[in-house]
Amino acid sequence: MKDYFIRAYLDDYKLITIEMDISFFGGECNRFDLIKEDLIIPLQFISKTKKNTYFEYKYSFDAEISVSQKYEVMGINGYTTPLVYRYIVKTEKFNQQYYYPDDDLGSVVANGITTFKLWAPTANNVVLSINDQYFKMNRNNVNGVFSLSFNGDLTGSFYNYIVSVNGNTYTTIDPYAKASTANSKQSVVANLIKAEPGNLEITEDPVIYELCVRDYSEEGTFNGLIPHLDYISDLGITHIQLLPVNDFGSVNDYHKDAYYNWGYDPVQYMALEGSYCYDPTNPLLVIDEFKNLCDAIHHKKMKVIIDVVFNHHYYAIRSSFNRVVPYYYFRFDENNKFCEGSLCGAELDTKLGMCRKYIVDTLVYFVKQFDVDGYRFDLMSFIDIDTMLEIEKSLKNIKEDIMLYGEGWIMETCEKETKLANFDNSELMENIGFFNDEFRDVIKGNSFDLCATGYGSGNLWLARKAIEVMQSKRFYKSSQSINYVECHDDMTCFDKLKHCCINEIHKQLVKRQKLLISCVLLAKGVSFLHAGQEFCRSKQGIQNSYNALDSVNKIKHEQKEEFDSVVKFTKDLIEIKKQYRFGLADVNYSEQEGRIIGKYKDLTFIINPSQQDFKYQFNGKKQVILNDKGKQDFIVENEFMVRSITTAILKEL
Repeated sequence: MKDYFIRAYLDDYKLITIEMDISFFGGECNRFDLIKEDLIIPLQFISKTKKNTYFEYKYSFDAEISVSQKYEVMGINGYTTPLVYRYIVKTEKFNQQYYYPDDDLGSVVANGITTFKLWAPTANNVVLSINDQYFKMNRNNVNGVFSLSFNGDLTGSFYNYIVSVNGNTYTTIDPYAKASTANSKQSVVANLIKAEPGNLEITEDPVIYELCVRDYSEEGTFNGLIPHLDYISDLGITHIQLLPVNDFGSVNDYHKDAYYNWGYDPVQYMALEGSYCYDPTNPLLVIDEFKNLCDAIHHKKMKVIIDVVFNHHYYAIRSSFNRVVPYYYFRFDENNKFCEGSLCGAELDTKLGMCRKYIVDTLVYFVKQFDVDGYRFDLMSFIDIDTMLEIEKSLKNIKEDIMLYGEGWIMETCEKETKLANFDNSELMENIGFFNDEFRDVIKGNSFDLCATGYGSGNLWLARKAIEVMQSKRFYKSSQSINYVECHDDMTCFDKLKHCCINEIHKQLVKRQKLLISCVLLAKGVSFLHAGQEFCRSKQGIQNSYNALDSVNKIKHEQKEEFDSVVKFTKDLIEIKKQYRFGLADVNYSEQEGRIIGKYKDLTFIINPSQQDFKYQFNGKKQVILNDKGKQDFIVENEFMVRSITTAILKEL
């Protein structure tokens, strides 16, 4: 619309906003008319406001608008401009009128017929381009869905939609496509076979292990991750959380070695990332490979969580969302610009019915197609609460123990009228978890101050605060607390320790790494570990490695042997955690000389982050079942010397 001196927008069923550039007749016009072919519809003046480079006019009218039809606005000297369907798509009436409840959008193969359906209520025409042929699609005037069916199974066919809307014509991929060619150029028809449910037991004390497919496997593929599952399973992990696996825009599928990115820049939400495929030229192969990975994880009695990014889009202006139904899927500010509160891209307008449905449909698809067991929501606080509750309801109908959690940071957004899924509203989403950054900073030290120490890195003055965060009282329910000291964001723990414990020798830093891990595993709530944390992973001190080199991000598996004592300690403590099931238990904590003493049934936890040994005294005999060497089995009487920078667990006899 920037090519027009006059721009006209339909912002409600009876409201038109007109912008007229000051450079064009001074922005002055005393009459505008609405034109439909040979019909002139009079407009009633409401207001005129001077902006920076244009005048803004508001007009009402009495006629009934036929959504999707072409209209123009005529102004001075007969100058015309297309009427753009803008904020009318945000109205309650529009969302009720054009809501489409069925689950058959996209390309669907069934009973020997391939059907294409696209929700595009404001478009006046849609053409299906498939295998170098073009077919006009049929519009359902009730719900704005364009559709077309063909006899036969067209699996593997390449297609695009050519959408005419708001005076423009766009060629776009299908937002509901389950497969696409490399680098998101064309959608591909896929005849899918749903996964058989794994029927794994409900996990009472989850231990999540976060990893990036590209980092963990030598070749950076779904297939390449499978050989490493034995190690992860042997560690005792219950859930593997995969950084984004849906199609993202920052890595070229053909030349992935030229670019690195974690993938928090989604392009297609239902299609998988081509660079994680053994052969990105085969659009359907990546579906099979990801399914094989999920099956392999389930075979090892672990569950699959995938990281999803519904808070923003990689490139909104070029997205299929914006080309199919402009202005609908994204939030806009008072200056009619995309809201970008995350500073990562345009925010999705999750409260709108078909945007909410798209999110739910995507998550349901991954559960049904790949038997996914949970989701981690990136910047979840940009998603409205009602959408999160609808997600929970829909997914629990399929899988009762689905795991849902995300980032609840309170951030700036232009969404002011809807309650969002942030920390402050945890009581409204009692079955959805939150990353506990307070736990992280109290135990490890502030992530944004390299030299700041936490309780686990030697600040004994934080003992009482450490007890508070280990009891997970921040949220409505303790099970909502995702306890962590390291994730893909920020510097790794071991790199941080090198800064905040600069006067300690290597051996002491390794002991601190164990102690930090023990705080995560002993705390009430959900335990969360970052891949490589158990063998002192380093990213060369880089604070944010989202687009750093592979040499920075790649897991160095040989370090498992170098730091085998930390691996053993982690494995042993996870085993104890599972055996005694204290993950959500009420542990009675106390503080002695800066050390934390926790009592649960016949167990005593002792955390000593000091550089000095600590003599713990008691009556009778106890069995030592864990110290900094890992699992133990020896008896002590009346006292036990807890060595410096050590966590120990004693059991009553």
